[in-house]
Amino acid sequence: MLSMIGLSAGALAATPATPTAAGPVPVESFARLPAIRGVNISRDGQYVAYTVVADLQSAFAFKNLVTGTINGVEGSLYVAASSPRWVSRDRVVYGNNRSMASIDRDGGKYSGLLGAAREQDKRDQNQLYIGGIIFSRFAGDKEGNVLMLEYDHPLDGGRYGLVRLTYPNVINMDTRTGNYFRVIQNPGKVIGWLADGQGVVRVGVEYDQGLSRVIYRASDGAPWQVLAGLDYAKRTVGLHGLSTDGSTLYLSLVTPDGTWGIYTYNLVKQQLGDLILSHEHFDILPLGRGSWYDRIIFAPNTREILGIQYDSDTPKVIWFDPQMAAIQGALDHGLKHRVNTIVDMSDDLRKLVVLSWSAKDPGTYYIFDLDKKELKPLFATMPWIKPEQMADVYPISYKSRDGLVIHGYLTVPPGKEPQDLPLVVFPHGGPFGRDTWGFHSDPQFLASRGYAVLQMNYRGSPGFGESFFEKGHRHIGRELQDDITDGTRWAIKQGIADPHRIAIMGWSFGGYSVLMGLTREPDLYRCGIDLAGVTDWRAILNYDLEISKFGKEEMADLLGDPGKDAADLDEISPVNHVDKIRAPLLFVYSKDDTTVPFEQARLLRDALDKAHKPYEFVSKFNEGHGFYTYDHRVELYQRIEKFLAENMK
Repeated sequence: MLSMIGLSAGALAATPATPTAAGPVPVESFARLPAIRGVNISRDGQYVAYTVVADLQSAFAFKNLVTGTINGVEGSLYVAASSPRWVSRDRVVYGNNRSMASIDRDGGKYSGLLGAAREQDKRDQNQLYIGGIIFSRFAGDKEGNVLMLEYDHPLDGGRYGLVRLTYPNVINMDTRTGNYFRVIQNPGKVIGWLADGQGVVRVGVEYDQGLSRVIYRASDGAPWQVLAGLDYAKRTVGLHGLSTDGSTLYLSLVTPDGTWGIYTYNLVKQQLGDLILSHEHFDILPLGRGSWYDRIIFAPNTREILGIQYDSDTPKVIWFDPQMAAIQGALDHGLKHRVNTIVDMSDDLRKLVVLSWSAKDPGTYYIFDLDKKELKPLFATMPWIKPEQMADVYPISYKSRDGLVIHGYLTVPPGKEPQDLPLVVFPHGGPFGRDTWGFHSDPQFLASRGYAVLQMNYRGSPGFGESFFEKGHRHIGRELQDDITDGTRWAIKQGIADPHRIAIMGWSFGGYSVLMGLTREPDLYRCGIDLAGVTDWRAILNYDLEISKFGKEEMADLLGDPGKDAADLDEISPVNHVDKIRAPLLFVYSKDDTTVPFEQARLLRDALDKAHKPYEFVSKFNEGHGFYTYDHRVELYQRIEKFLAENMK
């Protein structure tokens, strides 16, 4: 990590600058979403299945790794061709939890499984509410079957016509026919299930009024029992898998050092076993709070634990298997200065799918053939991105006003030294999410226009120990906002930022932080860009409770109770303080957002009008929580570029 506590900007500038190409990178390059996603290898290592995306249209293809031939499968009105997943040696399922289908790798034996795909294929209007596949590696005559989380039909969609389903059953579905039967009936409080290597559901997590516990059964048909030491408590636990023989459970817990670590649990003796991986400063797979990179890597067939990927300031991997450690060393030697992530592997571990990427490069997929000792490129995820034109991203850290160390990232425009730059402060959403090191289009777009970008993992961000996470509880709009302000002032003190040219921009909770920054520090920021931010906490918490009462206690603990804590929530709602805003404001919302509903934009607009405050407002139909349509993203980047250019002179 390049820590910049007390480090001069000149030390950072020692890294050679990358010369920029003639003219800025076109807006369209950043507006396009990755073209290739989800490359997965077949169990026999002969094929890969992957998704091809153009705007919101998707298709997927099978590539024969022996002959090089490609067999494409188009998406349809009934099912999006996304996230292909191998469920047998020659069959994949694709789609999402609303509409899903399956097909053989030769393009035959199509079967609609869920939603519109099922209705169109089978004329079956029986609606299934699915929460995902939890097991897909049956053998013998069951090969091709999958276990799915399945919810009882909601009786009431609530005032908003929405409902969040919480307590899943488990069904076994034959992906060749679409036939299914229920194997687990939820006893009432289980929020998640875990199957062993033979597809027997053996472990569940119950949740009740803010407390959780783990239940277990020794075999199919055996009675459920509560695991010793994992009974109802506020201490949460993450379940990651079972050993080959089903006697060992791999779970994540908070260690005595206060960070999350990975433990074994002996199911026969019913006692916590060894701590197999932890870090004194960073969490290893914090429950429900990790990035896409975080995972335990199991051997596909034997379920032997091979290694663990996790995030510190940058991505890391620890291999327990000597062969995999040697392979990683060879990859890192051949593909220098990159993160080389093994994302999938054949059953015999002889062929591996590798995604090689960096903060300047969204990545290229490779096939590594161990028998041939050969590494071959497959596809670039965003082939139009030229890494030499992108900006460097540096891990940084600083101290907040109360002495808490805050980790984050500084993106420096290509060809520039980190000195006296216009700066965009870019806090992340959540609030209980985190930023990670890697290629991200928004900061790279801003850097391509000459702005340095500062991202910070303020208190409450996961990954930095449980105490750090808990310091964010009920401190939104206050200490969390101070961490953002202190990061901005740190960048000024380091000489990185021109104090007269600082903007603040963010999505979701980051958009909320924009509004709070403009009201709490009216002289610090030249302008603000709120993208789908929360504006009224009481209104949005009542909205969430209308959709689902699940997690009410946890929500109150993290954010506040809209009834009991009304005054506090009003105090930290920017809609009540817009009279303090003096900087120009652009805010952007979707009319079809179900996470931060459009009502939040109306409340902000009405308050600004009442206070006679000027603003720019953009709204779009047919977008959710974020903009994903290509034309909308192009327009958004153009508006942001123009707004910043006008206000950051």
